[in-house]
Amino acid sequence: MLSKKQILLLSLGTSLTFWDIFNVPYIENYASSQIGEVSATLILSSEMIGYFLGGMVNGYMASKLGRKFGLMSSMLLISLGSLVGLLSFNLFSLLVAELLIGLGIEGEVAVVPSYVSEMSDPKIRGRNVGITTLSGFLMTLVVTPVAVILGQGYWRLLFVPSLILALIALFFRVKLPESVLWEKKSKEELKWDKDILVFTLIWFASYFTGYALFSTPVFSLISQHGYDPSSLYFSYILYGDPLGVVIASIINDHFQRKYTSSLSNLVSAVLMVIWPFSGPLFLPIGFIIMFFQGFKFPVMYAYTAENFGTKVRTLGYGIADGIGHLGGAVGPIVYVVLQGHLGLSFSTGVVGVAALISATLLMVFGHTTNKVPLEELKG
Repeated sequence: MLSKKQILLLSLGTSLTFWDIFNVPYIENYASSQIGEVSATLILSSEMIGYFLGGMVNGYMASKLGRKFGLMSSMLLISLGSLVGLLSFNLFSLLVAELLIGLGIEGEVAVVPSYVSEMSDPKIRGRNVGITTLSGFLMTLVVTPVAVILGQGYWRLLFVPSLILALIALFFRVKLPESVLWEKKSKEELKWDKDILVFTLIWFASYFTGYALFSTPVFSLISQHGYDPSSLYFSYILYGDPLGVVIASIINDHFQRKYTSSLSNLVSAVLMVIWPFSGPLFLPIGFIIMFFQGFKFPVMYAYTAENFGTKVRTLGYGIADGIGHLGGAVGPIVYVVLQGHLGLSFSTGVVGVAALISATLLMVFGHTTNKVPLEELKG
C-alpha cells in the first residue's frame, strides 16, 4: 500500500499536469501576437490530439510493461514537451511542444487513478485518488496570477514550472513500488471489456458539456445579463470548480461513487437549462454549475478505474478518457453553431443536457464499488 508521503509525491506530478492544462489559453493568447490568431488556435488542437493518443498509448504500455513505466513515461513526455516549448521559436515547435505535453497529460490521467486505486486500502481508495486530483485542480488558483505577471513578453516562462516539477517527479517515481495487482495479472492476455465503450460515451458527453462552459458563448451569456467585463465575472463563477474538487475529495469514500458521479452530471445538466433564465440568481447558479463540474472529477476518476479489471484498467481508462476528450473538442463548436441558429439561451440548455447522457449511463451500467477490493469487482 502507498504511504502518505508517496501519495503526496504522486500528487506533485499530477499538479503540474493540470498546470499545463490551464496555462494553454494564456500561451495561445500571448503567442497569437507573433504567429497570428488563426495559427494560435492550433496550439490547443495539438494538445487535444495528444490527449487522444496519450491515454491509449500510455494506457496500453502501462498494461503491458507495468504501472511504473506509465508513471515515468508521462513525466518524461511532459518535461520534454516543456523544454521544447521553452525554447520554441515558431509555430511548428510550439505545436510539437503541446503535442508532447498532451501525450504526457493524458498518459498521467490514464495511469495515476488506476495505480493509486490498486495500491490503496479499499476503505480510503476514493480519498487517495481525490488527493491526487485535488493537487491538480488547485493549480487553477496559481496559473492565472503567474500568467498575468509574466505577460506578453515572458510567456514562454510558463513552461518552466512544468519542466522543473516533471524532472523532480520523475526522480521520485523511480523509487515507487510496482502495483502488486498488476504483477499478479501481468502474464494474462488483454481482453476487451464492454464497459470501455460505456465509459467512453460517459466521458465524451461529460466533457462535451464541461468544455462548452469554457467557450465564447458563456462569456456572451454573462455579458447579456449585464456583467461586464465578462472575463472578471467568469473568474468569480470559475472558483466553484476547485471548491467542488475539495469537497468531493473529502467525501469520496462516504457515498457510493456511482451515485455521486451521476448526480454531479445530472445537476449540471438541469442547472444549465435554468441558467439563462435565472435573473438575479445568475451568478450563484453559474458558481454551482462550476462546483459540480469540479466535484465530478475526484469521484469519476476513482470510479472509472474501479469499473475495469486490473489487466485492462489503464488501457480502458486511457481509451475512455482519451477518446472522451473529443467531446471536449466538439462541445464548444456545437455550442457556437447552435447559438447562431437557436439563440444563446436555448443553445445553453441543449449543450447542458449532454451531461444528462452521462448521468443516465452511470446509473444504468455502473457498478457499486465503494470499499470493495478491486479483485472482488472485476479481477
